[in-house]
Amino acid sequence: MAHKDGLLRELATLRRGWGLEADRLRSRLGPVVSGWCEIHRTTSDRDARRVLREAISAAIADFPPDDRLAVNVALGIAPGSQHARLSERVGVLADRLRVSERTARRRIDRSFVRLAAEIEAGTRPGDGEPDPDKGWFVKRLEVLVRLDTAEPEVTEERLIVATCDGLGRISAQFTVPRTEDGRDGERHVAADARHGVRISAAHREGQRHFRWLLDLPRPLSRGDSHTYSLVYRIRDGLPIRPSYVFVPLVTCESFTVRVRFDPQRPPAVVWRLDRVPPSVLADPPQPGESLPLDGACEVAQEFAAPQLGYAYGLRWLAGQDIP
Repeated sequence: MAHKDGLLRELATLRRGWGLEADRLRSRLGPVVSGWCEIHRTTSDRDARRVLREAISAAIADFPPDDRLAVNVALGIAPGSQHARLSERVGVLADRLRVSERTARRRIDRSFVRLAAEIEAGTRPGDGEPDPDKGWFVKRLEVLVRLDTAEPEVTEERLIVATCDGLGRISAQFTVPRTEDGRDGERHVAADARHGVRISAAHREGQRHFRWLLDLPRPLSRGDSHTYSLVYRIRDGLPIRPSYVFVPLVTCESFTVRVRFDPQRPPAVVWRLDRVPPSVLADPPQPGESLPLDGACEVAQEFAAPQLGYAYGLRWLAGQDIP
């Protein structure tokens, strides 16, 4: 019952204000509705709006006509219902049904209880093996890249949110990009769980891509959050590309990266990569606005709501060793 109440609250939030026409629509979506529509696979509010409309239309297809109209008017989907306040849309529905506004509001409430039941049925776990790449999104990702250690080291801390019940296993991926001279070879990356998960399986996919399955300390319910941290170490002694980029494959609401350079080998220049197509990362570097190193020989950058499929992070040109 608690999950259903939470879903009804998510739907109540969604129909406030401009409804589906609201600005920053994705930020207004709760974890259950997001998981139901797989909103994490969309890249913009426009795409999220389209996906929601299609999913809601399918969910209410068998509703009585008046209930379908109530849902569509309340969310601002029906023609002529695009108003800034829900109370105005209640008036629109009352006029179309030729009832009082009080009756129209009760019709909306009843229709949304039925819609919640349809969504809940659609998000109920199936009988198959859960997909560790689905059922969650990243609320916050914080990355520390250390180049002042004996081997390059990347520490990631993620705050994730479950979008399904019984989430007990997730996945993590790490790719060592080809170096700029085009040389390729089998890389060796070791992963260690600092806290919050246990690594249950490791897979090499090709020469440079790695994937791990992570078991959570306890199954998460929809809307539950959990923080965990992993550290990756590149142990083959081969050169690395002078950059760190993050390409989100599921929704990530906030991303921060900090690179700590070796003070004996500071970079010549460091610049920000923001919404870069991954296909251009292998092109010759084109430095952007230079970012200064602080007193700890570090550079940090923040990225709000990075879009799926694009690269974000830092790139640099190597400097000369200090005598």
